[in-house]
Amino acid sequence: MEKLIITTSHKPSKEQLQRAKQLAEQYGLIYKNRRHLKTNNIYFVVEKNLTVKVKKDDFEFFFHPSIVKIRMKNYVSDKKDYLLNNLALNGNETVLDLTFGLGSEALLIASQLDNGKLIGLEGSFPIYFVVKESIKYYPYKIKWLKEASKKIEIINDNYKRFIRKQKDNSYDIIYCDPMFENPVFESSALNPLRRFAVYDELEPSDIEEMKRVAKNKVIIKAHVKDSIWDKYKFDKIDGSKNSGVFYGVIYLK
Repeated sequence: MEKLIITTSHKPSKEQLQRAKQLAEQYGLIYKNRRHLKTNNIYFVVEKNLTVKVKKDDFEFFFHPSIVKIRMKNYVSDKKDYLLNNLALNGNETVLDLTFGLGSEALLIASQLDNGKLIGLEGSFPIYFVVKESIKYYPYKIKWLKEASKKIEIINDNYKRFIRKQKDNSYDIIYCDPMFENPVFESSALNPLRRFAVYDELEPSDIEEMKRVAKNKVIIKAHVKDSIWDKYKFDKIDGSKNSGVFYGVIYLK
């Protein structure tokens, strides 16, 4: 497999150059001076603020908190958020997010974990690398987002493989948000991610593994028109008819 390239934006600072070279060594990438960059493949760019994005021609994908700020504002206002309400966190849980993606919902969850933590799995290396190496460098203007980012650990692994290696009752809650069978293309935040996303289909044995590894509950997110609602049994199905996004909850206690 061809090694991927990492470079900097134009006219880089000393810190950008150091970070690009350090990440190249850490991840087995090839560092290229931006002035000499020539590739038809995707490549990573260390930005002025030291976050990382992936680029190819005119396409680029980078980390940002997406609509999580609006969701938190609404939750503070009326205590209504389908995900947070169904998680019903005490604040000391360990939550395993099997499909981390852009991580916006992970930030929302982590913000409620005063003494707990969130472990996120991401199977796609470009998404993992961009988000992991940006989430703690992003110039947050809101304190709770910055504090939430410190409670998140991200691992590059396929969730199907990862959960089968875990011991029984290893995590308090397992959350899984696989790519929808019926994608919501109006979600502009997710569209750049689709090119790199992992499209593994959820299987019955995956659900059984999640129930074995979780202590309290398993929550699956899907579109109202997706087939999982007919395939699997949930104790509770809850969501917004307007957005079509629903959460299926399996209680284990």
